[in-house]
Amino acid sequence: MATPLPLMVYLDLNHWYALGDALAGNPQNPDHVTALKQFQGHVERGEVIFPLSTVHYMELTENPRDAHRERAADAMALLSRFVTMAPGSKIVDEELALELNRRLGRPAFPKKVTKFGIGVGFAFGEAKRMVLNGITEENRQELETRLGMSVSEFEASANATTEYWVLRGPPGTLRSAIPDYDPYAARRVADDQLASFSVMINTLRSVPEIAKRSMDAIVARQLSFDIIDNYTRALMSAGFVKQGPFHSRDDLTSFLMALPSRKVVTMMHFHYLKDVHRDWTINDLRDIAALSIAIPYCDVVVTDKKAWDTAVNRAHLDKEFNTPIFSSLTDLAKHLTV
Repeated sequence: MATPLPLMVYLDLNHWYALGDALAGNPQNPDHVTALKQFQGHVERGEVIFPLSTVHYMELTENPRDAHRERAADAMALLSRFVTMAPGSKIVDEELALELNRRLGRPAFPKKVTKFGIGVGFAFGEAKRMVLNGITEENRQELETRLGMSVSEFEASANATTEYWVLRGPPGTLRSAIPDYDPYAARRVADDQLASFSVMINTLRSVPEIAKRSMDAIVARQLSFDIIDNYTRALMSAGFVKQGPFHSRDDLTSFLMALPSRKVVTMMHFHYLKDVHRDWTINDLRDIAALSIAIPYCDVVVTDKKAWDTAVNRAHLDKEFNTPIFSSLTDLAKHLTV
């Protein structure tokens, strides 16, 4: 009988902060202590994996509070064991190729992307691990004798230490002293993305005719801006060099909505945009980007209350992808107990 695969459970960063506080003995909620112990047991038994995403790394790096980063990194090291999700751009490449193949038969051999791997390198699309190369068998035996462990054990330990310090980041006293270290580099990119996204928001709020067709605007923006590079690569790999295969609004919308990650983004944007008084933030865009991968490809998702309400009560993405979505660690603990 085959061993069941572990459940992939995605946690929003605010829940990692809560678990970090519980691990440090200062829980935000008494239930979090019990939940942490339960989650740790699931991980140790190989029943659950709590993968990290690029959004976790970016947002944690930008947090200037050393203690917050340290506590969250401690919880992440304990429960994620540095398992990470593939970056959204790579997953979109796969989704595009698979859907083009399904509809048109090409590319004949669509690319496949591994969804989960190890380490920050994998999360950002460049899987790299420290490996000792170029040593003789004699050197290996001598090194293992001195270390008191095998070379593979040493490599694993060194990689785990590196991964932990990438999460935790240097303390504030060293941040300014490290050459070229810029914890806010991703934030500046996100500022540009938000400014660009705000153009669509303002247009929808100021032009009645476009406001009536908000779904068209969302789809058009994704295909012409958000995933334009991925879309162009996919069409070229399928042999569409001069002209694409889809020409009508309905065809383009149908194609985009068949891509799991884009379905999540589209529906989250659509329902968020119904609130014309909403002040959009970088965190909104990042949360949606993370959920666009987590909801289709993880087994369970725990996000914040705002995103949960939209994903479950408005967009019904939990039913769409058969992925339970919660907004609290207590609800997750109850779900994993069943």
